[in-house]
Amino acid sequence: MSKYGMVLNLDRCIGCYACVVACKMCYGTRPGVNYNAVNKVEYGEGQDARQRYVLTMCMHCDNPPCVDVCPTGATWKTEEGPVVIDYEACIGCGACVNACPYEARHLVVDDETSFEGSVAPYEEESSARLNVAEKCTFCYERVKNGDQPMCTVFCPGQCRIFGDVEDPESDISKYIAERGAVNIEGTSIWYVVPEGMDMSMLPKPLAELVGAPTETETTAAGEPAETTAAGTNESSAATSAANESTTQAAPASSGDSGSGIDGGMIGILGGSAVVLAGAAVALNVKNKKEKAADQNENKGGKGNA
Repeated sequence: MSKYGMVLNLDRCIGCYACVVACKMCYGTRPGVNYNAVNKVEYGEGQDARQRYVLTMCMHCDNPPCVDVCPTGATWKTEEGPVVIDYEACIGCGACVNACPYEARHLVVDDETSFEGSVAPYEEESSARLNVAEKCTFCYERVKNGDQPMCTVFCPGQCRIFGDVEDPESDISKYIAERGAVNIEGTSIWYVVPEGMDMSMLPKPLAELVGAPTETETTAAGEPAETTAAGTNESSAATSAANESTTQAAPASSGDSGSGIDGGMIGILGGSAVVLAGAAVALNVKNKKEKAADQNENKGGKGNA
C-alpha cells in the first residue's frame, strides 16, 4: 500500500512564497487563509548568523486528532495517508480546528473576498466554502490523477519532494536517504535541516503535542482552561463535550427505566455542545480579525501623526 509523504528541504527554500500563491490560486482560499506557511527563523551570531524559512502545512498525521473529533465523518484519512475533508458533510462546528495540534485548519466564517463587492476568478471555488473547515489535502485529487501537489510543481528551488515513502525506489525515498531527511514523528512530513539550525525550530512530534498536559487544567467549577501546549484554547471544554456526546452516547433501550434521560435528549445535548463549540471558534476568529484591524489602524494613525 502506498503512503504519500513530503520532504521540505529548508536548505533550498528562498522564501519566495511561490508555494503559498500556487496553492491559493488553485483552491481560491479567502483572504488570510493559506494552507502553506513560510516562517522566517534566525539563528547563530556574528558571521555565523543565518536566516532560513521553516515551511509548515497540514502534517497529515498517522493518527489525526481532527478525524477523531469530527461528529459527522466529514474529515477522514485516506488509505494512502492524506487527510481530506468532505465540504458537504462539514457542519462548521470547529471541533477539528480545536483538535489540530499544528493549527493547520481554517474555519471561514466571514464572507470576505480580496476585492470588496466582487469575487475574483480564483475565488469562485471558495465562495461556496463558508462555515466549513478547510486545509491542505496534499492535492489528493490531483495526485490520484497522477499529478503532483501544486506547491511542489511551482517551487522554483525544488525544495518540496512528494511521493510514496513506502516504495524504496521512489524519488522521495531515495531523497530522504541521500539527504538524511528527518521525519516529524507521527506525521507524513520530513525536513532536510540546514547545518547549525536547532531542531526545536521544526514542528514538534505529534505525540509530544497531543500528549502534553494543558498549562492550567479546567477547574472543578468549570472555569475554562488556559492555552494548551499545542497552542489553542478555543472552547476546549465545549469541543470535548461535543465529541463525547456525539460519538459515544447511545439511545437508552426501551427496558432501561432508570437512566433518567433518553437517547433523544442525549442527541439534543450532543448537538447543542457541537453548536457551542462552533460558535466559540467563530467568535475567536472574529475577535482575532478585529484585533488585527485595530492594530493596523493604530499603526496607520501613528504614521499620519
